[in-house]
Amino acid sequence: MAWLAMTRELYNAALQERRDAWQKQRVRVSAFDQMHALAAVRDVRPEFAAVPNVVQRGTIRRLDVAFRGFFKRVKAKQTPGYPRFRNRHRWSSLLIDDLSGKVPIVAGGRRVAVPLLGKVKLRQHRPLEGTPKAMRLTLRAGRWFVTFACVDVPAKPLPPSDREVGIDLGLTHFIATSDGDVVDVPMAEREARRELARAQRRVSRRKRGGGRRRAAARLLARVHERVANVRRERHIVLARALVAQYGRIFVENLNVVGLARGMLARSVHDAAWSGFLGWLRTKATEAGREVVEVDPRGTSQTCSRCGVVGEHKTLSERTHRCADCGLVLDRDVNAAINVLGAGRALRREARAV
Repeated sequence: MAWLAMTRELYNAALQERRDAWQKQRVRVSAFDQMHALAAVRDVRPEFAAVPNVVQRGTIRRLDVAFRGFFKRVKAKQTPGYPRFRNRHRWSSLLIDDLSGKVPIVAGGRRVAVPLLGKVKLRQHRPLEGTPKAMRLTLRAGRWFVTFACVDVPAKPLPPSDREVGIDLGLTHFIATSDGDVVDVPMAEREARRELARAQRRVSRRKRGGGRRRAAARLLARVHERVANVRRERHIVLARALVAQYGRIFVENLNVVGLARGMLARSVHDAAWSGFLGWLRTKATEAGREVVEVDPRGTSQTCSRCGVVGEHKTLSERTHRCADCGLVLDRDVNAAINVLGAGRALRREARAV
């Protein structure tokens, strides 16, 4: 916890230095300059010597990544989002990104070597693959977790497949495929809603600033963490199943942020489409498959058989009925077939160019 407080202070001070240097002198301070000044910081503030040098350098690199993202968004004419100062609620991890290929897991996977702390007990989830490059220590709900970033990870390609599928994401059915299959993934937050409400009431009843309130808040955080773990595991299982069946998967390029601001915000957050699509891309890359995004406009209103755009459907209308060709089909399956068609058209255009 002391390391978190000091690295957060270092991050905020480094951000302040960069901001002031530009505003007052129009001078850019680089990550190298700030890392070079760390020795002077330790001379003035001896308590910082208790934090490993690699952790302090990792803190500066995190700030540098934030600024590179800022300049990239400025160049792309997006909302820039200038790097912000971090309070204790927004700073919960330590980065060690200079492992030099050394495997820090020792004692048969029962310990992890942390600079200055020594060998800390570890419950290893799965063996490391490739060469460790960076290590992140994260505090969540009162417990520490360690994550490794590895390079030269062995590829796990699946046998080639020519099968293609379009996928429509929804709330009634989590996904519908162009093959006519629908998959209902139980909503993790909805299943735990009563437990979450009970834990939230316990926090609300406790006096602010008291130890009992902090303990209740940790219990609430652990319930949220368990919900997130269940949701993530279900997404991974589904993503693996799709990648195992299809060589090319077409998905909608949804504006999830915009959808999460509407009337169905709670359900959209619980479905976590962005998280699922992220895992789908990850598993597809591992297996040598392809995930292609297509424009979702009109996929729900257009007939997948004749191509006629029908009247706007409300969310309560779950069946597609075409007045021209008479097609009657599940609304989400019809949209998935249109996604497949749009994806194939996109590929034809790309080959023509």
